[in-house]
Amino acid sequence: MLRLIRGRGTLIAEDAGVPALYGMAVHDTMWGALNGFPHAAALLSSEGIGVKRFPDDAQASMSALLASFPVIADEVDCGTYAAEYGALQHHRPSVEDLVRESAARNVDAEFPRYTLDLVNKAVEEGVGGDSDARLVEHFRK
Repeated sequence: MLRLIRGRGTLIAEDAGVPALYGMAVHDTMWGALNGFPHAAALLSSEGIGVKRFPDDAQASMSALLASFPVIADEVDCGTYAAEYGALQHHRPSVEDLVRESAARNVDAEFPRYTLDLVNKAVEEGVGGDSDARLVEHFRK
């Protein structure tokens, strides 16, 4: 049946509950993006900038982000969070800017502030030199 509708079947685990968890993981990733995009749209529109062309303009950056997922996944699976391209502490100024600019434009800053809180906590715990994959330890608690 799956072949008829162009689906694919992939055995993820012997435990029948794991595919449902996989689905939740996809939703988790999806909701992060679906919340980030409207926030970005609010920032742009707060200055009268049309949002329609933004997806095309941001496509290269978003593609690079998706391309980094296998590296992040490998770091999580191995439990090593070496920062080859950018440590959490190096991302902090960018997130600080996003929080500040959001607030200055009367755009809800709670979404980026949560990210800033995660990064600040990592720096305070002495792991600010690690990659973004390190944040998995926060979510595991």
